[in-house]
Amino acid sequence: MRENRPLQRYIGWFGLTLSLVMFLSVGLLAQTVSRPPGRTASLNGIEMYYEVHGAGPPLILLHGFTGSGHVWKPFVADFAKHYQVIVPDLRGHGRSTNPANQFTFRQSALDVYALLGHLGIDHFKGIGISAGSVTFLHMATQQPPRVEAMILIGAASYFPEEARKLMGEATVESLTPQQWERFRQIHKHGDDQIRALRGQYHNFKDSYEDVNFTPPYEEPALIKNPRSELDSPLRNLEIHCA
Repeated sequence: MRENRPLQRYIGWFGLTLSLVMFLSVGLLAQTVSRPPGRTASLNGIEMYYEVHGAGPPLILLHGFTGSGHVWKPFVADFAKHYQVIVPDLRGHGRSTNPANQFTFRQSALDVYALLGHLGIDHFKGIGISAGSVTFLHMATQQPPRVEAMILIGAASYFPEEARKLMGEATVESLTPQQWERFRQIHKHGDDQIRALRGQYHNFKDSYEDVNFTPPYEEPALIKNPRSELDSPLRNLEIHCA
C-alpha cells in the first residue's frame, strides 16, 4: 500500500496547530485566573483602585488604616454569592494614589461616595474595619438615606487621649524591618507611600475636627430598658455630624 504523505503532513500540521492552540488557551486561562479583578477610577484628584465581585445588592467593604482591600480576600467569595461586593483601596493605600499626601476620614467618605457615583450605585450596605468604620460614620452623617445598614468594627467616635499617645509614638523611624516588609507587600507605590501613611497616622494625634461624632464621656448613663426589669448602663449614644 502506498503511503499518503500529503494526508500524513496534513494530520501532522493539524496536530501541531491543535497542540499550540491548546497550549496558548491554557496560558491565557491561567493569566485570566491569576489576574486580580481590579479597576481604577479617577476621582477627587486620585486614582482609586477597586474590585467588584458577584451580583446583587451592593455591599461595600472598607479596610483599616495602613491596610488595603486585600484584607477582605478570605470573605469575598462568600459575600459575592449574595451581593455585588465593592472592595476599594482607600486614598493613598494599596494601589490607590494620594498626590496631596493628606488624609482625612471626611475626605475618605467623599472618595467612596464618588466611587459609588462612578459605579451608578445609590443605596448600599457596608462593613468597615477601624479607619473604614470611621469612613462609614462620615458617610452615614453626610448622606443618611443612602446607607441601608452598616457593621462597624473598631470604629472610633472620637480619639481618646490613650489613642493619641499611641499615634504620637508611631513614626517612620519606629517602623521595624518586619513592618517595612509587610507594608511593602500591601502598598504598591514604593517606600514614599509608606512614609506618607505613617506620617498621616502620626498626625492624627493633633486632629480634633475630623473624628468628633460624640463628646468624650466619663460615667455611663443609666437608662431604663422598657423590656426588662433591669436598668442598662449605656454610654452617650448621641451622634453628631463631624
